Amino acid sequence: MVNTAVALEVLEEKMPESPWHSEKVDELKELLKEVVKSFPEARIIRDIFFEFGGKRYAPDIAIILRGSPPLERIGMIYRVPEDGPAPDVIVEVAVSAKSLGEALSEKARFYSAMGVKDYLVVEAQLGELIQLWWCKPMESVRPKPVVEVMLESLNVVLKVEGQKIIAFDNEGKPILPPAELAKVLASALEQERAKREELERKLTELQAKLKQP
Repeated sequence: MVNTAVALEVLEEKMPESPWHSEKVDELKELLKEVVKSFPEARIIRDIFFEFGGKRYAPDIAIILRGSPPLERIGMIYRVPEDGPAPDVIVEVAVSAKSLGEALSEKARFYSAMGVKDYLVVEAQLGELIQLWWCKPMESVRPKPVVEVMLESLNVVLKVEGQKIIAFDNEGKPILPPAELAKVLASALEQERAKREELERKLTELQAKLKQP
C-alpha cells in the first residue's frame, strides 16, 4: 500500500503494511485468483508501482486480463502504456480513515486517467464491518458505497458477509478460494459421516429387534 504518489526520478520505499491490512489483501488476492481462472491470460499483480502521467501509485491488487508482459519482465515499476496496458481492475484495501480518503480521491483520479475499467475500494477498518466502494473510473465517476457490486470486467458479483467478501459467478454460484472450499468440503464430509453413523446405529437396533424371539 502506498499513500503518496512519487516523482518519476525518485522511487520511494513502500509504506510497511499492518498485519491486518496484509491479511485482508491476501484474502482478496486468493479469492480473485479463483475468479480469473476463466481468463487464461490474466495476471494478478500486487504492490508494484504503476506509472502514468507523471505519477506513480502501487495499488494493493491490480488485474490485467490481456496483454500483460511476462512476469520476468515486470519490475517494481510498470509504465503505462510503454510496458503494457493499464490494469482492467484495481483493488485498494483501506484500513484507516486516511487511507480511505486517499483511495477515494487522488488514487481514484489517477486510476481514472490511467484507464482502469473497474475500481474497488474495500474499507476494512479493524473491528468494523467491511464496506465496499466502487466505480468505473473510465466514466469519471467517483467511488460510491455499495452493498454488492458487479465487476463487469471479471463477470463476477461481490457481496459482503460480515468481515468476508463472497464472490458469485454469473449463474449465482459461489466462487471459493481453495482454503475456503476445503473447509466447506470437510464440513459436508463430516455431516455425511454423521448421517451414515446414525443410519448404521438404527440398522443395528433394527437387526437386534428382528433377532428377538
